[in-house]
Amino acid sequence: MSLCIAVMRRRMNSLRFLIFTFGACFVCIIMVFQYVQFIRVTTRFQLPITCNESSLNTYQVLVSSSFETVSPKLKTNKETTDDISDFSEPIFPIMLWNKYILNNPDLCNMAANISILILVKTDPLNFERRKIIRDTWSNYTYFQHLGIIRTLFLMGKVQKAEVQQNISREFDEHLDILQGDFMDTYRNLTNKGVMGLRWITENCMQAKMVVEVDDDIILDTYNLLQIVYPKYQTKIRYILCNIFMDGNAPIVRDVKHKWYVKDSELKSIGLLDKKIYPPYCSGFTVILATDLIPAMFGIAHVTQFFWVDDVYMYGLLPMKAGRIDYYSLSSNYTFNYQDAMKCFSSTSTCNILSVAESKTHEMRSVWTSIESYHSKQQIPQKVK
Repeated sequence: MSLCIAVMRRRMNSLRFLIFTFGACFVCIIMVFQYVQFIRVTTRFQLPITCNESSLNTYQVLVSSSFETVSPKLKTNKETTDDISDFSEPIFPIMLWNKYILNNPDLCNMAANISILILVKTDPLNFERRKIIRDTWSNYTYFQHLGIIRTLFLMGKVQKAEVQQNISREFDEHLDILQGDFMDTYRNLTNKGVMGLRWITENCMQAKMVVEVDDDIILDTYNLLQIVYPKYQTKIRYILCNIFMDGNAPIVRDVKHKWYVKDSELKSIGLLDKKIYPPYCSGFTVILATDLIPAMFGIAHVTQFFWVDDVYMYGLLPMKAGRIDYYSLSSNYTFNYQDAMKCFSSTSTCNILSVAESKTHEMRSVWTSIESYHSKQQIPQKVK
């Protein structure tokens, strides 16, 4: 009897050993597979992990003398990039891998020769803003003779089931919403931005230009297609935006301030001993070369999460990507409704590209003025 028990014990130990060995091997296989997939992405798009002193080039003139030139040459902060990877337990944006809740992967396949993909960062509750955008500056019937544009609204998830049902109905009707599996909060805007990078890399690399805006922006789509797009459709690795240069963006350490950043958060991105952020773009209107998107997405895999999305998306990621030409849009936008109306009602040239307007009824008024202004202009031939 004791012999039988001993034999059974040995068999049970052997079984436990086999189960443990199989589980360990399975985990190793998964880790190797994920590593190989990441290496494939980074090598495919030739992603540098760090940048050098010459990685950011001189700002250049956007289109004409009416578009402001920025100088001098930007330099990469090597101390910052060297410190970023010095952590044993990195935490990265969750939308690098989290699922999509609502997604139309064929949005860019519904038309050939897409000129521009526009990503709109939107609050799930802003149903009226999205309707206005669909009715005005993203409505292709106004400018289809100039080029093909696709618009995608980015949002996170909501807590109320009723709101989610309304969003799902909106998606079923328009098929232009990308909703990620993260709570849509102010401090999750970085996840919203990274989700956009991921989706483009997966589904819309055929677009020749990418524009990212907030949902309170009115774009002059005519100026975008007639002036900006022809100038940049064949260029690579560029960003057009309102740039905050060195010294113009101090790091906020006042605990009562909206943009207060903890020391631990600064340490995670190598800025603990810094007083200012490295150069970055204001995110309300940013135009990017499509080839830069997968590079930024790949670098997000090795750049720890930072909740100030403009700094992360348009500062840290491009800085580590390197070899990027920045162009200024600082003279081509306005936050003032009256200035926009005055510009578009004038008989002289109006070079405003985007208008930030928080009041929904004024968004429609601005678009009406844009339409009226361009109806008086000579419309060029279709952009090819």
